[in-house]
Amino acid sequence: MALQAAYEQFLAAPNPSFLASDASLHYVTTLISINGPAQIVKHLNGQAAELTKHEEQVLNAVEGPDSIALEVSTAIEFLSGGGSYLPKLDDNFITDHTVTLPMVCTTCIVNRALLTLHSFIW
Repeated sequence: MALQAAYEQFLAAPNPSFLASDASLHYVTTLISINGPAQIVKHLNGQAAELTKHEEQVLNAVEGPDSIALEVSTAIEFLSGGGSYLPKLDDNFITDHTVTLPMVCTTCIVNRALLTLHSFIW
C-alpha cells in the first residue's frame, strides 16, 4: 500500500518533486498527453478552472514492485468545459453537471518515490 499512499499524496497536492524528470501523464481515452513535471503540475492545477472533483474513491488496487493499477470511482462536476476528460464538447451539454466515472489509473514509480508514467482510462 506504500505506492497507493504516494499516488494519493501526489493527487492531493500536485508537486513536481513527486515526479521523475521524464514523467508523463496520459488521458488514454481522449489521446491527451502531457510531458514533464512542471507541465503536469500546471495541467492538474489548471483543471480546477474547468472542473471540480468531488470524490475519488479507490475501489481496488494492485501493486507491483514499481507500479500500481487502481480502479477509482471519480465524481466530477464540469464548471466551464470538459477539461481533459471531454475536450471540445460544447459547454451547453456539460456545464453544471456532475458525473461519476469508473476509471482505471496505472502508474509506474521509480525508487518507490517518483512517478514516471501515469495513465487514465475511462
